[in-house]
Amino acid sequence: MTIGLVVALTLAEVGVRYAYPDGGIPAAHLESASLEEYTSVHEDAEAGYLPVLGRGEYDTHGFLKNDYDLQKRKGKRLVFAGDSVTHRRRLVDALRKLYGEQKYEYWNAGVESFNTKQELVLYKRYNAVIKPDELILEFHNNDFRATPLCVREDGKFKVYEPGMSINPWLFEHSYLYRWAWPKADDRNKRAKAVYDSLAEFKSLLAEQKVGFRIILLPMFKPIAQYDKSELWSRELSLQYFKELNLTYFDMLPVVEGALKEGLEVTEKPGDTFHPNDMISARMAAELKRQGLIDL
Repeated sequence: MTIGLVVALTLAEVGVRYAYPDGGIPAAHLESASLEEYTSVHEDAEAGYLPVLGRGEYDTHGFLKNDYDLQKRKGKRLVFAGDSVTHRRRLVDALRKLYGEQKYEYWNAGVESFNTKQELVLYKRYNAVIKPDELILEFHNNDFRATPLCVREDGKFKVYEPGMSINPWLFEHSYLYRWAWPKADDRNKRAKAVYDSLAEFKSLLAEQKVGFRIILLPMFKPIAQYDKSELWSRELSLQYFKELNLTYFDMLPVVEGALKEGLEVTEKPGDTFHPNDMISARMAAELKRQGLIDL
């Protein structure tokens, strides 16, 4: 019976690999795949993945390359942490245009698809060395996504988001496990990871005497069109900010106002995660009015 079971499992494994040669098994949630020699990230046991530093667009301290002198401050040193919205610079550049270059440095640590835990890991390991004056966290609705799991196979670097209840070793080595594993509701685990990361950010930055500000980004669509998951993450974000007594700036009113005027607010049609230049400028103006950096 044991031999028969082993043979059956082996055949099943071969069958699943034949059916899904790229690893794109629906239950495994393959996010992206790139040839190893061209990938701009590497796997990390704690963060899932981190950007490759010291080559390409990132410097050795985890920032998009800039012309600032690490040893000689030009002004107040601002670190912007976040996901793709931060990485694509629109809001950071709008703030730079408003506040100017004379009194401030703008260090961008944004990484595509990052969540709060990944942003914390990048800051602790690499960003903190520049000794910033302020850390501005661009917190997005999708920061509650699970920390991904990365696998190198078939000459490719693959990023999966299967959830937080898997066995990592089995997931990496068995397509059958990826196919058969039933994804459980891991919202509570994801929520706890966000809360713990925010709490650690607060404690660490207070210890380093670094100011901490949060920009709460909305989905770039009317709130009436939010699904249950989007409403859940927004409400939980506000709850956490208040429980932890964090300073935050909610950009939903700015976006809702622009939408009521009939204005386009997205980077591309149908992309409700990324703002265009117009709404970025409006958000920057409101942030300046509320004293984002001046507090």
